[in-house]
Amino acid sequence: MENNFAIPELPSGHTLYFVFLTSWGDPNFVGINTIELFNANGERPDFQSIETNATETIGDLENILYAGHFLCTDPLRMWSARYDILDKDEVRIKIQLKTIERLAMIRIWNYSECRVHSLRGVRHLRIDFDNQTIFRGEISCAYTNESGEYPLGDTILFTTDEEILENIANNDICFAGEEFIMDNLNLDKFGLLSISSKNPDEMNSSENSFMLSRRPTTGDRQEEEKSTSNENLDYIDNSGKITLLPDKERASEIAKTNVFQMELYENWGAPDCIGLTGLQFLGSRTTVLDIKHCLATASTGLQTAQKLLNGRNLTGDRDDMWLVPHTPDLPPPCITITFPEPLQIIGVSIWNYNASPEMSYAGVRLAKIYLNGKALDSLILLRKAPGEYFGAISRVRSRFLNDKRYVLFDFVQDIFFDNCDCLFRPLPRPNTSSLSGFIYQLQLYSTWGDEFYIGLNGIEFYSHLDSLIPLRAHNLAAFPESVNVLPGVNADPRTSENLINGENDTDSMSNIWLTPMLPNHCARIFVVFDIPTFVSQIVIYNYRKTPERGVRHLSVSVDDLIVFSGEVPTSTTEKTGILRVSLRE
Repeated sequence: MENNFAIPELPSGHTLYFVFLTSWGDPNFVGINTIELFNANGERPDFQSIETNATETIGDLENILYAGHFLCTDPLRMWSARYDILDKDEVRIKIQLKTIERLAMIRIWNYSECRVHSLRGVRHLRIDFDNQTIFRGEISCAYTNESGEYPLGDTILFTTDEEILENIANNDICFAGEEFIMDNLNLDKFGLLSISSKNPDEMNSSENSFMLSRRPTTGDRQEEEKSTSNENLDYIDNSGKITLLPDKERASEIAKTNVFQMELYENWGAPDCIGLTGLQFLGSRTTVLDIKHCLATASTGLQTAQKLLNGRNLTGDRDDMWLVPHTPDLPPPCITITFPEPLQIIGVSIWNYNASPEMSYAGVRLAKIYLNGKALDSLILLRKAPGEYFGAISRVRSRFLNDKRYVLFDFVQDIFFDNCDCLFRPLPRPNTSSLSGFIYQLQLYSTWGDEFYIGLNGIEFYSHLDSLIPLRAHNLAAFPESVNVLPGVNADPRTSENLINGENDTDSMSNIWLTPMLPNHCARIFVVFDIPTFVSQIVIYNYRKTPERGVRHLSVSVDDLIVFSGEVPTSTTEKTGILRVSLRE
């Protein structure tokens, strides 16, 4: 590979050659997901033909020119070829355009069947345009981030002209990934609507049309909005029993507080620091108390603890968070909140440190709370923050960022001082034959055929005693929440709350969940508990109304640890596909 190669400005030509020099490690195959082209007008050029010198391939070669497979994991809808049988020749793809074009941008989406087979993706690539080499370099592996939540695309720019880039943005389905929320999910603006109104399933592969297809409308349009009001906060113990202490009883048992202190004993694994994002205090009837005139200090001497009371809690901005050095040989940091006058406080809301997925491990895991200098009976086990806040949509409490970006869900943890004994270190796995965790996450990677929507009928969680764990609205978050995030869609009954309403063997729209498949993101479901909760089995009921929209590939993680990855049986119009994920093994 040459290091002194210079990418030309708006190269012009008629025929493109993509030369696959090496893979990311697969000894036999090299492949690719999608190639996107944009000309100097910011538009996608028309193609005349595409061919390859490879003799053994998987998938239709034309697949790579359809700009709708970014999240695809089906090898038949991507393209790969045997390179080990070409006798020292490289795999080549030749794309002939209809007319001579000036290229402004190329985006490469690498092979993304799964983490293992992502090694089939092209690594070193050369692109020739007629007789000129316009790119020579390395393409990212599809799964380079630790979460593996979405495949990665590499963008090659041949211009810095702002007008051209703006025109590209107007036609770029992937540019919408950053701007979905900023522009109220105006999908039309970002080129998700095709010039052709054909359904992609009806397109003849012999036609030279690789235009983006219109996302089909779905469901009946209703005029009345479904109520999404939150229920009262319940507590679920490990037997599945729900308890809620009346607010009046809480208030009568809690003395007024002048000073709140919190000693931080342990983080989630970061080697040398510990921190929090924010605090709020709860009064009678769980109302949020005014803390504008409270004073926050820390034993570390750093004058930054006041950030904990700034109210900017749903954020990924480290400037709005509090972080201090912490090692086992140092005394535990202590936060002190002094109230201007005694207040009756029944609990505290805590947002853990959330600067990034990696830095979320600096969040507090174990802490001890003191009220007026008197310690509560037990240590407090805090939930780790998600560490992510990009382009997500949450209906949990509807607390949003001021800069119009959204966290994946409201990661607040409410600690009630009369209920702290339920926050304990989890029992060892052999004693329970089940897993324990705060956050159970389902990542939904692909469907059984639909390219625009993905859905489920319902989910059920069972305790280590094999009893059904009741789930409430505050336990659930989905990204995207439902098809109601799309422009022009209002009051569609297929909302995320239906996942936990118990009506799972059905095709009724009022009892199922459907959400759009967005560029650069897989759909996700979070089941969130305020206390560590033992789960022995998760039952997943697949989407039945339109079986092609049901989930095919998914993974299940518990507090960031992947515990299952597999395939959900497809439903039929008469029978619901059911997957039982055992967490006892």
